[in-house]
Amino acid sequence: MGRAGSIAYWAGAAVLMLFGFVAIFSIGAPFFLTGAAMVVVGPFRDRRHVVWPALLSVWSFVVAYVLVAPLGCTSSSLPLVGTTDLAQQAGRTTCTNVLGIDYSGGGVYNPPLMPALIVGLSVAAVVALVARRALRPGSHAAHNASA
Repeated sequence: MGRAGSIAYWAGAAVLMLFGFVAIFSIGAPFFLTGAAMVVVGPFRDRRHVVWPALLSVWSFVVAYVLVAPLGCTSSSLPLVGTTDLAQQAGRTTCTNVLGIDYSGGGVYNPPLMPALIVGLSVAAVVALVARRALRPGSHAAHNASA
């Protein structure tokens, strides 16, 4: 990779991290993580069997996390019979996600994010290992891709 390519690589990583940081509360996290992964594997940027698994694992983590994480919640509450005290109400919170997994609970309920984190990290690890194996020097897939 020449000097211009190196400058473009580091500038791209910086732009992704800056955009990701500015937009962190909306769509920025995947971009920030991509830029951070580029910085981490930057010294090995001429080795595609190192760079691509890192970048693919970031985006596979994001996709898996979004599929499993609770995205929208609705709450309802009903006063208990025979009381006018607002503190004594029966409530229910229901959260849904893309895959249809039901995260529901009674009262004031915050759905767990740990299942989405575990699934995201697991999928990212598998994708990174498969990509690294497919792209490693001397592998059949890497030979066909370069031909």
